[in-house]
Amino acid sequence: MRKKRTSGRWVLFGLRKGIALFLGAVGLWIVWLTGDFSAVKSELSAALEDGRLTAALLSAEWKMGEDGDGLTFLDRLVLGQSPLLSGRVEMPPEQGPEESASPSGTPVFTPPPKETPPVTTSAPEDIIPKTMVAGTSDKYITSGRVTIYNHTDYRPDIDALLAAAPPLGGEGEGPQILIFHSHATEAYTMDGTDVYEESDSYRTLNTRQNMVRIGEEMKAIFEAAGLEVIHDTTLYDYPRYNEAYGRSGAGVAKWLEEYPSIRLVLDVHRDALAAADGTIYKTAAGTVKDCAQVMLVMGSDAMGQYHPNWKVNLARAVAIQDALAQKWATLTRPLVLRTSRFNQQLSDGMILVEIGTHGNTLQEAITAARIFARTVADMMNS
Repeated sequence: MRKKRTSGRWVLFGLRKGIALFLGAVGLWIVWLTGDFSAVKSELSAALEDGRLTAALLSAEWKMGEDGDGLTFLDRLVLGQSPLLSGRVEMPPEQGPEESASPSGTPVFTPPPKETPPVTTSAPEDIIPKTMVAGTSDKYITSGRVTIYNHTDYRPDIDALLAAAPPLGGEGEGPQILIFHSHATEAYTMDGTDVYEESDSYRTLNTRQNMVRIGEEMKAIFEAAGLEVIHDTTLYDYPRYNEAYGRSGAGVAKWLEEYPSIRLVLDVHRDALAAADGTIYKTAAGTVKDCAQVMLVMGSDAMGQYHPNWKVNLARAVAIQDALAQKWATLTRPLVLRTSRFNQQLSDGMILVEIGTHGNTLQEAITAARIFARTVADMMNS
């Protein structure tokens, strides 16, 4: 047995030597024909690089191993893990799979994969649209086109407030409007491509889907009307929701100190409407298709806190409410007067604006925001 194995190795040695002599002879023949030694060098290098010579030698040894000679069992076991070295598969093609060529040899362009389509969804069909109007409770105070839903012990005179309302605009250079969001992460019902990752229920850090987007839409309308706007995009309610008004108030105070030209400060939110049984409602401006309603929320000194100019703020809000109702009828919900201040003690031109509810879609809210901004811009320019 040992003698047979030894004789096999001598045969293998002779085979290797024969191949080497053959290649040498081929090389000399090419040199004799062309006089170009570089062609020989190139051919041999290519044979080594693409594995043809290696595969031929190993394939011969593998075959001898199957006959009981050549490679040992361990050699064949190791080489068997490699298709190329085992010599049992076809040689790798000279072109990669992504470099396919036409019959002429010209590379064929492979188009890139199609982009993944955006994620889409549909708003739930069980959300109930509702046009919010004045109720029958004695908390509703109405005069002309304006209704105040009063949560205080005061009885505001709407006609007197309209008569006393100072103009929104002002002379001087610098920004006239500041937009910010005490609750910037508030968001709407997902619909179409308006999809977002929630940071909490109906909230997101995605500023293209939360209240920052609404502020940007308002800013664009104001600027188109020739007004200079500052939009504070700080997420004052993240990562901590509690005390968001304290943080936003500090931010507003800095803006007002830096730009005394600011005449109108808008804290832009969205409302939430849900019944005790979990039914979700969305506001609908009946006179405008696919449009949410707008609600102005004003503070007072009803709890004894410092707020010396709350009636001036209220008068400005009543004037805006009247202008919106005159042009767009049911675009506005009744104006709400509360006992809290909502930072409105910082300016006599500060208003909290609710654009739609969490049941509305982003596009419905954008429509309402643009109409609101257009109307207010006209007031400031008149």
